[in-house]
Amino acid sequence: MADSERRPLWIVVALLVLAAAGLWAASSLTWLDLPPGSGYEGELRESLTGGDLVPWPGPLALLALAAVAAALALRGVARRLLGVVLAAAAVWVTVLVLGGSAYEAYEAAPAVRAPGYDTLPGSPSRTWWGPAAALASAALLASAGVLLAWRGHRMPRMGAKYSAPGDERRRAAAPDPDADLWKALSEGKDPTERDR
Repeated sequence: MADSERRPLWIVVALLVLAAAGLWAASSLTWLDLPPGSGYEGELRESLTGGDLVPWPGPLALLALAAVAAALALRGVARRLLGVVLAAAAVWVTVLVLGGSAYEAYEAAPAVRAPGYDTLPGSPSRTWWGPAAALASAALLASAGVLLAWRGHRMPRMGAKYSAPGDERRRAAAPDPDADLWKALSEGKDPTERDR
């Protein structure tokens, strides 16, 4: 199989691995800087990460990693459907990040300041590193999904050289001239003589 036929599959694998790494980073990067003495869920915090605010970056990172195995194992229509699912997940992440729903949990919680800090000015400020990592990961996920949906049926499948048991039986039933020659030689017969 030519490298040009394998290249799109390895591009998809690389995109999915990078998307998983980016989503994992988005869950641990700061999304919200809090003023000194701010409390969130009963503890003093200086900042909130993506994992603190929303539950989806970690599981979506695992989805991207699972999609690597699925992209390598599936073929045909199933692989194209996987591409559609990945593209839909990327759109969903983009809507969540750009819509600002990640900050709703913090905004719904009552603002708590520690004693002695309640007179200090300050309000939470949004950072861009966490959302940017999530958006970049969504773009990578979408690229992998579109590539799978568009060309997935043409990409080779991992382990395609290994056949199902039915294929092995068909191969065993078909005569193999090379094997017959070697078998005749090992039995001491002249393989050039035909049965008469």
